[in-house]
Amino acid sequence: MRYIILIVLSFLFIKAHGQQMPDYVLDKIRITEPEQTIVAELLPVSSNIAAKSNLHYCWYSANAIHETQGGYSGHLLNGLYSVFYLNKNLKEQGHFRKGLKDGIWRNWKEDGSLATTTTWKRGLEITDKKPSFWKRLPLLHKKTKSTDSVSKVKEQTKKYQ
Repeated sequence: MRYIILIVLSFLFIKAHGQQMPDYVLDKIRITEPEQTIVAELLPVSSNIAAKSNLHYCWYSANAIHETQGGYSGHLLNGLYSVFYLNKNLKEQGHFRKGLKDGIWRNWKEDGSLATTTTWKRGLEITDKKPSFWKRLPLLHKKTKSTDSVSKVKEQTKKYQ
């Protein structure tokens, strides 16, 4: 009997960590418009952000998503952002990081086929891509004789003048 009481008392004083809530509070917003539905996450931002004048910030206020250059006045979008057509197909999806587009963003047509894919890094669109590994190998590049042919043409034109 003493052992049962000791076991019960030991379980009472042990703190269980299995169902602990995360440190942040996930705030998910849903905005229904006549032609689309927007679902966005507003994860808390760790510190106040000094907005840069050349970047476009996306933020939430008054049940609407706003985008302004160089500033914001509301809750910055921070997390997954999805826009759906009325038929529940995805229209646009990507991630925001402190109000700026970050990572791969995809746009779909209404029939569900992929329309465009763009890559963003801290609010700036990445447009120039590195050539593939094979195109960067110097052994595979053809050497052009443009400089030799230009000099030969100049020599020939001098002879005829």
